[in-house]
Amino acid sequence: MDNFNSFNFCMKSFIIRFAASFIFLVVIVSWYMIPDSFFVNYSDASQKIVLEKDDNKKVEKKNSKKLKESDVDDETEMNQGDDEIKKTEEISESIKNSVKHRVPFVVQAPHAQWDEEEYQDACEEASMIMADAWINNQWHISKNDTEKQMEDMFEKEKAKYNGAIDTSIEDTSKFFNEYFGHDSVVAKNISMDDMYKVLAAGNIIIAPTNGKWLDNPNFTNGGPDRHMLVIVGYDKKNGEFVTNDPGTRVGRGYKYKDSVLFNAIRDYKTGKKEAIEGMNKDVMIVKK
Repeated sequence: MDNFNSFNFCMKSFIIRFAASFIFLVVIVSWYMIPDSFFVNYSDASQKIVLEKDDNKKVEKKNSKKLKESDVDDETEMNQGDDEIKKTEEISESIKNSVKHRVPFVVQAPHAQWDEEEYQDACEEASMIMADAWINNQWHISKNDTEKQMEDMFEKEKAKYNGAIDTSIEDTSKFFNEYFGHDSVVAKNISMDDMYKVLAAGNIIIAPTNGKWLDNPNFTNGGPDRHMLVIVGYDKKNGEFVTNDPGTRVGRGYKYKDSVLFNAIRDYKTGKKEAIEGMNKDVMIVKK
């Protein structure tokens, strides 16, 4: 009888340990393998691309990775950004209380290469990769694909911008359009209300910020002075912008108080950790 009881005890102990190990394994695999959309609840508004009026203007996009030599005139690009904001005025009355677009998430150091300079400053590349994936209706991007894409972008950006590791919002927009074959525009001196309208209209925003002003507890040493992220939605009731912040592995759907994020927006120069001058609220508008 004692042997039988001992056997039962051992079996129960084994089953408990096995179940605990299995659950732990499932959690780990889920974190890395399940698509980003599984972890985020998306509002109905995010599924309505309010740009139906632009359907007749849609053209077949070429996913070309060849950089063009032509430059975009700064004044023309500014006007395009202003025009994009004006297009949202007609739907301002129908803005929902919350919007969250289905944008896949990548971290700027996909394999935790935080000690490598290129990946320490890869927020621009990560933001562009997320925006391109959103346009192409991708739900998930693997770490290996992200790293491979970034390495190619690093090489081309260094050649184009004389070894720069930071790119201004205008240069980021130009590179994004040339490299991926899209048509983002830069909006100059955008207001917080305009940002809400742009997001409600079915667009996403790539914003340059002073990372230290974001006060993100997940950043090392208070965060970088020059940091770019993707704004994927908002929650007006709680006064928050929803972001995909590539500066932390927990940046998927990361919420910042709208005033904190807006105050942190400031454009910076293309180069190597150039001093930030002025308080330009310039952002990049990306639409499908």
